[in-house]
Amino acid sequence: MTKWFRALIFISLSFLLMACQPNESEIDYVPPTFFGLKDIQYTLTDPKPNLLEGVTALDTIDGDVTSRIVVDESQVDWNTPGIYNLIYTVTDTSDNLIGDSVLVIITERQGEVDQTPPLIYNASNVVYQIGDTIPDLSSGIIAYDDKDGNLTSEVVIDSSQVDWDVPGTYQVTYSVEDSSDNLFSITVTITVQSGTTTLSSLTIYYINDTHGAIQKNGSQMGLANIANLILDEKSSNPDETLFIGGGDLLQGNVLSNYFYGSSMISMLNYMQMDAFVLGNHEFDWGLGRILEYFNPETTGTKAEFPLLAANVFLKGTTTYPDHIDPYTIIERANVKIGIIGLMGYGLEDSIATSMVQDYYFDDPVTWAAHYADYLRTEEDVDVIIAVLHGSSDYTNQALGQLSGSERIDVTFNGHSHQEYIRFESRDGVDMPVIQSGANGTYVGEVMLTLNSTGQVSGYQVKNLTGSSEPRLNTPDSGMQDIIGTYVTEIEPLLTEVIITSGDYYSQTELTAFMARLIRLSVDADLGIHNYGGTRAGLDMGEDITVATLYEIFPFDNKVKYVDLLGSEIKDYANSSVYIDFAPGLSLNTLEDDVYYTVATNEYVFDKVDNPFIYGQNPIDTGIIIRDVLEDVLRNQAESYATFLIDHPIVLSSLDPLWLNKLTNLDFASIIKDSYRL
Repeated sequence: MTKWFRALIFISLSFLLMACQPNESEIDYVPPTFFGLKDIQYTLTDPKPNLLEGVTALDTIDGDVTSRIVVDESQVDWNTPGIYNLIYTVTDTSDNLIGDSVLVIITERQGEVDQTPPLIYNASNVVYQIGDTIPDLSSGIIAYDDKDGNLTSEVVIDSSQVDWDVPGTYQVTYSVEDSSDNLFSITVTITVQSGTTTLSSLTIYYINDTHGAIQKNGSQMGLANIANLILDEKSSNPDETLFIGGGDLLQGNVLSNYFYGSSMISMLNYMQMDAFVLGNHEFDWGLGRILEYFNPETTGTKAEFPLLAANVFLKGTTTYPDHIDPYTIIERANVKIGIIGLMGYGLEDSIATSMVQDYYFDDPVTWAAHYADYLRTEEDVDVIIAVLHGSSDYTNQALGQLSGSERIDVTFNGHSHQEYIRFESRDGVDMPVIQSGANGTYVGEVMLTLNSTGQVSGYQVKNLTGSSEPRLNTPDSGMQDIIGTYVTEIEPLLTEVIITSGDYYSQTELTAFMARLIRLSVDADLGIHNYGGTRAGLDMGEDITVATLYEIFPFDNKVKYVDLLGSEIKDYANSSVYIDFAPGLSLNTLEDDVYYTVATNEYVFDKVDNPFIYGQNPIDTGIIIRDVLEDVLRNQAESYATFLIDHPIVLSSLDPLWLNKLTNLDFASIIKDSYRL
């Protein structure tokens, strides 16, 4: 019986059914039927085929609806060999729609000798959960040869290595051979996983604001001791243990600063860090220097963990700087953990303007919600961790109130150097918040309890010290060896005693002293230093080394000076800085319409809200303030057994102009002919 004869019978029956309808108002639910659909074989350079040739559509009510057929060829690239889907759809007058597809097989024109092997399409890796239906490995597989055509039925699948009952990774090979003995094969991976979650808990260890505190020093435990805890847990409980850094890990100690943080990166690699979240002090040497550690193509020190910052963008865009990711996903025993990195809102103000002018920090809550939703809905993530380099109560509360797919399970804080554990109340399990001090004085420990589906059902939160965790009292030998290599390289900076402190000096007193040194270094009328730029005090009898100076003044701020009106200085004066006046001057004696020379560090100088960049005759000396202090200490050591801030201040210089300025100062009893920079 021919196809058209069958079609004629179908049409006749259709009219008979129409005649038997009880009334014209009965609703038509039956879609049309296609006839004549078949795969299309097309050779490049041939005329494009008529896609409707031989194709018809009939409907039981409307009859022939061929004219209503729509062909969607958007998936077909007629200029490229391959196998594509061609979609046909048709509707009747009652809007009943039916769709179907055929294959379009596009090949290149071949010569008489067939040396081209066939190809297998749609073979892909498979993840299988024990207990699910074993997948049909032949489903969707297509094999085609330019000469022999469709060889799908000839494909041989070798899955003999797969044990569907035992978790593991296995190989499956697909192969097919054409009539010219050309063989093609492809291997895919079958991952067999346990059908139930094997993790009942997840422990996250956390450090923030270490500021390069590599060696043990008083309450600072040092990386060797911290590594002993982390690596012991990573070895004993590899699936249940994560190690995260919350920003400002690199800048602040000579053993890190001397190497621009590469020493710390190497040590964090050794400690198997899982994620490093960007902090404001990662900008101090220029962000580009830090990003190079995360560049896959770098030839130097390379981080083996991602750098995260979901709300840090190139200014004026929503483009992330190179080698920064908004999040990372870690999979452990069927549980997916998403870590979102966040910079505290407004922390641009805590960075030297020149270092942050190309970037901006957007609202952290907005981006936390965005990526939490994406990770849960698109990546099937079970646990969401937010790491915020900031400590805003408002931000923490907002993160804690995110719900549904945007829900955050735990938030880690940084930046303010505080030690605390807090909880944000909400429906279900509350959100814990933790910050772990600074300089390695604490290690945060958050243990999340997981239910059978990998969701957080409880938690325990601690900040650990050697008193509460004995493993923090013992150094890891491997880390000690690594530290030793860097110590050897800069041994004099760590051990050479410049002078011994003759008294106790607080950070406030040293801030005032530095303001004075800044003023004297350029013979200004006023010297200004910010309290936040001084990070440590001095104990009586403490030996002062170059390393000590880095602990007190870790930032590479340079001396800058400018001429400002007295009225501008009065408007600026605030409690965040110490102002040192030349003899005879004070805030009250400044005349509003008289210019005074004001010297400060570049962090203060460059702020757009401060008056300095708008003043007269601005000068960048290029002199690092820490080096001014070192010079003063070395000169005191030539005349005194100990350092006291009341001793005469002696500065050295190779600059005759600077030397001439200093010779007229009554506090300078000795002028040297060399200045160490």
